[in-house]
Amino acid sequence: MLFWGLVTIAAILASEAFLRLPVLGRIAEVSATAQKVGRVLKSGRISDHWKERILPAYALRIGVGSVSFFLLLCLALLPVALLGLLYPPGLTAWMTALLGPMAILVLCVVSLGYLWLRTRGASAHKAAGSASDYSALDRMLHRLALGSPMVGEMAMDIEKGLFLKSAPEDNGRHVFVTGLARAGTTILMREIHATGQFGSLTYADMPFVLAPNLWAKLSSKGAKAGARAERAHGDGIEVDTQSPEALDEVYWKMSDGGAYIGEDGLRPHAPDTDVVAGYRDLIRLVLRKTGKRRYVSKNNNNILRIATLAEAMPEAQILVPLREPLAHAASLLNQHERFTDRDPFVRDYMTWLGHHEFGATHRPFLFDGRPSGDPATLDYWLRVWVAAYRALDAAEAAHENIAFVPYEALSADPAVWQAVARRIGLEPRPAGELKVVRDKAPGAHDAALAAEAAALHARLKARGLAKLGL
Repeated sequence: MLFWGLVTIAAILASEAFLRLPVLGRIAEVSATAQKVGRVLKSGRISDHWKERILPAYALRIGVGSVSFFLLLCLALLPVALLGLLYPPGLTAWMTALLGPMAILVLCVVSLGYLWLRTRGASAHKAAGSASDYSALDRMLHRLALGSPMVGEMAMDIEKGLFLKSAPEDNGRHVFVTGLARAGTTILMREIHATGQFGSLTYADMPFVLAPNLWAKLSSKGAKAGARAERAHGDGIEVDTQSPEALDEVYWKMSDGGAYIGEDGLRPHAPDTDVVAGYRDLIRLVLRKTGKRRYVSKNNNNILRIATLAEAMPEAQILVPLREPLAHAASLLNQHERFTDRDPFVRDYMTWLGHHEFGATHRPFLFDGRPSGDPATLDYWLRVWVAAYRALDAAEAAHENIAFVPYEALSADPAVWQAVARRIGLEPRPAGELKVVRDKAPGAHDAALAAEAAALHARLKARGLAKLGL
């Protein structure tokens, strides 16, 4: 009994030291530098001469960071070793016993349980997206789970080892909602999820979104929905811990982030078959946890990889909400201003989730080069709109399982929602989440640019209604 008591104390002390020391910061620094090295090596725009000059500096930074991480890790584990002084057989016997499979299992379980107890007080307000209200320990847990691709990969490997065999087979009949932010993607995804026919990642899966079944066993966050609160966007959408949200971008970042995320923006993404197969494993794991057979996801970054998803899962339906461009651009500008002045943790939080649509962490989609102009102007966001929906125009035309959904019509005409329901294989029923958008008059803008966007919108709207059979 003395041994297991000491093991329990060792796990708690090590967890506390790990939380208080900047171990995760070192991991994040080394990982970020390694990703920069990868981007430099792959870039055809950087000369070999410049690569030879900058790579040694990156190598030195990785080396220093790795040594620093090792020393901090040793310091965090020092309490574990020192407890051996209280173990009657001696320090050597203590260290040998700690390497046993059962001791390692107990250390892991107690550590995770301790972290859970320290963070279970997270409020529904945090689920609403007000990451600035997280406690210091909550922030540490999020850095642990989301800030390091290595930790995310390890968590998913453990999850797959424990649960993938018992997960349902992937029938491919999923629904992916994607488009520019503020197009109505969230409300459409919530309407589909509310039918009860689909599984999805929810706020309860945060921050271990790549290990939903394991985290559900360790955490009680999803047992009750809790109080609903308006999300940080200030758009009247209320959420609780069981609300579905755009969280699966964490997988794409972890598995292939260097292929499409750059300092200047997000490039079109064509993940290979292994990466797509890993994503389908995640879908199966979510379906196992939720007890469903079909998956629904809202991920705005999927417009970068929409063709790959359409081809890899031909049985799936990809819905692209289409909003009137001037109103859409004005909404993006408003959110950009709202999220520009946020504390550093909120910026990290948005980056971990791959949310670069607006605000302090804004990085544009690079479909046709970087959009010109100032993000503080309406014209900039109109250019973002035109570039994105031109790319989506080509993807939709080439794939029958991609369809535009005109959002103004969807929110005002019940027949449009019923047509969407039929397209995704549901019995039509009255909508509960959809509501008419009441836009403010847009500010000053380039009339010619607005006319170009309006013409594109009219063409895509007509195609969307036609695919819906309207």
